[in-house]
Amino acid sequence: MKKRTIVILILITSLSLVGIVLIQIYWVRKAVAMQEEQFNNKVQLALKGVVNLMFDERDIQSADSTICRTKCDHRTFEILSAINTVRLDSLLQQEFGGMTITREYAWGVYNPGCETIFAGNAGNYPAQLVATNHKVSLTCLYRSEKLFLGVYFPAERDVLWLRIFPYLLLAFVLLGVIIFAFSFVIFSFLRQKKLSEMKSDFVNNMTHEFKTPISTISLASEMLLKPDVYEYPVRTKRYARIIHDENLRLKQQVEQVLQIAILDKGEYRLNIMEFDAHEAIKLCLKNFELIIRDKGGFLTSKLSADQSIVNADYNHFINIMNNLLDNATKYAQGYPEIQVITKNIGAQLVVEVHDKGIGISSDNLKYVFKKLFRVHTGNVHDVKGFGLGLYYVKTMVEAMGGLVKAKSELKKGSIFEIHLPVHNQTKLITDYHGSESKNITG
Repeated sequence: MKKRTIVILILITSLSLVGIVLIQIYWVRKAVAMQEEQFNNKVQLALKGVVNLMFDERDIQSADSTICRTKCDHRTFEILSAINTVRLDSLLQQEFGGMTITREYAWGVYNPGCETIFAGNAGNYPAQLVATNHKVSLTCLYRSEKLFLGVYFPAERDVLWLRIFPYLLLAFVLLGVIIFAFSFVIFSFLRQKKLSEMKSDFVNNMTHEFKTPISTISLASEMLLKPDVYEYPVRTKRYARIIHDENLRLKQQVEQVLQIAILDKGEYRLNIMEFDAHEAIKLCLKNFELIIRDKGGFLTSKLSADQSIVNADYNHFINIMNNLLDNATKYAQGYPEIQVITKNIGAQLVVEVHDKGIGISSDNLKYVFKKLFRVHTGNVHDVKGFGLGLYYVKTMVEAMGGLVKAKSELKKGSIFEIHLPVHNQTKLITDYHGSESKNITG
């Protein structure tokens, strides 16, 4: 699938998820508004019921001489003194109980024109009570006065949200599951796409690597089939040597490919022994010294570790160092500049391979130890290999109880570190079965 198509699908799906979230928020707000409306209607009905009962009992209730105090004139006093606050509070509780309204409330009789509460229990909410929407006019009792009976619920909003919270929680949990599933599918798809690209590069590169020795063998064989070639023994021997060398090269490449399954299944045997890592490193440096010198490069070492004796697989350790040195040589900028450093950190031997090569970007650095991964350098065939070398390095180092790290900066070079426990500090895995250690590069 083309990259543009993938981007369009992700964009469409993302917009759909955003639409679902917005619709969900809209319906949540609608649900809260509906709950508020239902509650307002119930409170309004209850207040009207209280007023009706007050109207029915207006001539039989005893006056309350303390209701007005200094807050109203003589006319208002005559009206308000007819209101029994105890009875009014009882009526409110009666009506609210019939409407299943059980939450805490403040109430009062007030004139909105002067914002004065003449009777009731406003508590700590006098301003909120005067501005409340839960009110009913008392003009049916006192037509010449603009008096209202109002009620304020301090925890009204919290109770409404609490009532819809279970449904809201369920909706957002399901939405979270959908977003997680979408993200997981996208991540898996992109991962599989990258893996497919890596495998495709591997197959293409393997075909290219196999094609060269096969073509060489084919040409040498054709020359040997010519009748007059045997008249020149030196030439015949040279063609036979070419076939032999290319056959060994082809065999080595086939073995590298077969190592993928061996490394994945862990079917390898560690031949643990005690040896001096410095001596092994010096042997590897000697093998690469001529190659690097021919390229006009430099290979130096600074073996400063006081404790260099390790318990590890000698052959695998040699292969690990060969891989790191081979990569440093292949990915050089112009001529190779390589330095190998050893030191001790705690109870570990740290081997560092520094180079001043092309470097690795931060995006690619996290994949360098993945199987079949190769950093693209324009033409994938410019640098020989199958993308197995660093995967092999990481697998073997961890199998021997160590760890491997990589630091790099584009166009400035890379540093690869191997951390192995020194002698008498080693926790090793030695119960592997299968093939012995083989030289794996690439």
